[in-house]
Amino acid sequence: MLDRILAEARALAPAARCLVLMRFLIYVGIQSCYFIGVLGTLTYSMDGEVASTAVVVALLNLFQIVGSFAGGAYLDARGPRLHFALLVIVMLAVDAFCIVFGGDMSALTFGAACLGFSLGFFEPVSRSYPAYLTADAIELKRINSALSIVSNIGVVVGPLIGGAIASVAPTRAVFAFMGACVVLAVIPAAGFRPVISVRAEGGGQDAGPAAELTEGSAGAGADCCAAGPNGRPAGSRSSLGPSGHPAGSRSSLGPSGHPVGSRSSLIEGIRAVFSNAALSFLFWAGFLSYLGYGALDPLESLYYRDVLQVGVAWMGWLSAASGVGAVAGALLVLRIPVRRVTVQTLLVLLCGMGIGCLVYVGTPYVLVALVGQVLLGLAFGMIVPLQNTLVQMHAEVEVIGRANSMMTFGASAGGVIPLLMSPWLAAMLGVQGTLLLASVLVASFPVLVLVFGHQRIARIDAEVHPAA
Repeated sequence: MLDRILAEARALAPAARCLVLMRFLIYVGIQSCYFIGVLGTLTYSMDGEVASTAVVVALLNLFQIVGSFAGGAYLDARGPRLHFALLVIVMLAVDAFCIVFGGDMSALTFGAACLGFSLGFFEPVSRSYPAYLTADAIELKRINSALSIVSNIGVVVGPLIGGAIASVAPTRAVFAFMGACVVLAVIPAAGFRPVISVRAEGGGQDAGPAAELTEGSAGAGADCCAAGPNGRPAGSRSSLGPSGHPAGSRSSLGPSGHPVGSRSSLIEGIRAVFSNAALSFLFWAGFLSYLGYGALDPLESLYYRDVLQVGVAWMGWLSAASGVGAVAGALLVLRIPVRRVTVQTLLVLLCGMGIGCLVYVGTPYVLVALVGQVLLGLAFGMIVPLQNTLVQMHAEVEVIGRANSMMTFGASAGGVIPLLMSPWLAAMLGVQGTLLLASVLVASFPVLVLVFGHQRIARIDAEVHPAA
């Protein structure tokens, strides 16, 4: 597995390798903080119950949505380099607050909201930055898979480090580790140079001159040059994007024809999603699928404590197991032919994620939960790069930040709704019963979408894979 990871890293262009390192360093810190610093502190240090956990997680998710919209709009207005600079400032400020004031419930609640905002602001790094490096479908899949691989290595390493820190120091000490990771990420950020940028009229992105790219450029691997039956590189997008502009030379005009630099509002991003059949379908599919998955957040730490009856460190160990599965899943994505990078494939994987959830929460045995986490991670590791690639293939780069913010909103909104019901359901069904119900919903919704929306799915997939 290590040889495969290294081979994929060597195949990336230098700017893409810098992006991968930026994502990895910050995500390791995030993973150490979320489970140990927030949920671990609340559940074990403060003896939190369902209601208090649900409130904290709901606030975190709500402000993650706010941060995602803010980050997406700022990215579209100012470009990835300035976006990343502001991200570093925001995350260091949140870390400092949580270290100094995170010892009581009110401060932890406020800190969780701030952490949620910073996580949302961080979203475009993996979801949108690749679109600034290439317009080639094969190269996009490679970059997104690499980002998913290192993210899931972070899921392994972060909780392990967080668990180790929590075993010798207060749980909120993990925020100091996160701050160190953010500072280190500045080093590869210096080498991240966008290849595709927007010539904004009247102000806007300042990431450098716009590049005229052709299919398979921007450091794409040799396989990008193989000709397909239509004369274009096999598996690549058409040289014309949805708006008629060359796919590699992004126009500075948004969907409504206004210069991107003249608008920093979310209106263009909302229009970009809901005027595009593929993006709107991805939005609603994500919303419905995460409608059940959101119930896991406020109850998961209680499941460890009350059902599995294990200590706080086990939250780190089992999360690490999920990360191992996710790394394997991200590697499997690299073997998926580009013609299978489709909405249909994504929905099948979302169903697989639900099955993993059922195994994870289905018994009181920690070893079975371990297997479930690996299965859950395997599905999730394939879903993330596939979903990001689909959005990047269908969205124009001028609104990619705000379009992905809407995707984050759909998933987060689907996750917030169960938070309102989880205390009531847990009182009636118990923690494990509620988690089982949520897992059934996670597995069922993609199947329902496939059954009742198969014709629309076929039309969407045919737009980018006409010969499939």
